[in-house]
Amino acid sequence: MDVKEKITEIKNMEEYLIKANYELINLSNIKEETIINMKNALGVILLTDKPSVRIKRAEELLKIINKDIISKLSEEEKEKFDKHRNAFIELFGKRTDYKEIEERFEELKEMEVPKMFNTLEEIAKRDREKAKLEGEREGKLEFAIRILSKRFGNQLTEEIKDKIRKADEKTIDYIGDNLLEITIEELKELLK
Repeated sequence: MDVKEKITEIKNMEEYLIKANYELINLSNIKEETIINMKNALGVILLTDKPSVRIKRAEELLKIINKDIISKLSEEEKEKFDKHRNAFIELFGKRTDYKEIEERFEELKEMEVPKMFNTLEEIAKRDREKAKLEGEREGKLEFAIRILSKRFGNQLTEEIKDKIRKADEKTIDYIGDNLLEITIEELKELLK
């Protein structure tokens, strides 16, 4: 918990290093409401980095930060947040794993803060919609495979099931529309 301990490459220079102790904060022991009520730039970072935050969706987290913290910051705190916005964007990107944040990092760090939050909310919404569509597609696939497995039994091999899962949308729709009529031979031909 001393900065000096983090420096490993300097030999025989220890006496010239600055001694700077720091304190670790266990975020899991701090309630979200406490962080939100801090109403400062550090609170934004802490809430974003809190591992057990109860907020289920990224959009909800962004709205809380934007509405309950950022909009109520003093000018001094807004300037502090602006200095740490890159850390916020990186933390939020890691927490959500949205590729678009990484791709648009340079653009995001240059935006006015309200516009940045609106853009992040749009990214989160698009990602949620994309995940929903992927979930629906996955559900369609597994339903089709389950029905085909009942119809064809052992003839529907794992190889055929994998080909169905990797098929394009048009092929999947065709299979779904013809679940009860398609033959195993037609299915194999379709998946070539």
